[in-house]
Amino acid sequence: MTPQDRRLWIDLRAADYLEALESQDFDAQVRLWAIAAQDAELEEGFEEIHQALLEEQAAEAQSQIQDAVVKHLTSASILAPHTGPVTVAMVAEELFHKTPARLSSRAHALNERLRSTLEELPADLAIHPLTAWMEQHFGPVDSEYVLEFRKAAQKVRMRANSDAEHVLAARRQKRPSEGPT
Repeated sequence: MTPQDRRLWIDLRAADYLEALESQDFDAQVRLWAIAAQDAELEEGFEEIHQALLEEQAAEAQSQIQDAVVKHLTSASILAPHTGPVTVAMVAEELFHKTPARLSSRAHALNERLRSTLEELPADLAIHPLTAWMEQHFGPVDSEYVLEFRKAAQKVRMRANSDAEHVLAARRQKRPSEGPT
């Protein structure tokens, strides 16, 4: 048997096994595992299939949980490591979940609109430049809203930076005696 024929044979047995799993054909699964018990490469392929299915199920379950949290716990927020720039939507979401008491109805309406704005925050969060930037992009804004938006923006930025630093800190450090891994 050529290497290509062997690879094809393994691929076909793996496809048979996946089909047996999906159709819950236990007799076929037992038969295929008996074949795999005599072939380490095929057994490894079956184990990889199981690992991939477990990862897929875990991702699907996590997605379902997040959907349920978002739908039924509207004041809750899903914490996940942040990657990429801090956006207007992230800040508006922070204000939505931790709403200051003194915001006007106009400010609430603006915040609701901003929750879907994926534009990156400006680098300068000083009051006057931020106010000018917001008015240029989103129209007139209440000064109280700008103040609260700025506070929330600083919190979100700090959290994003903290997440990035935490990920870096969590990496395994090499000891001087260890070589490259």
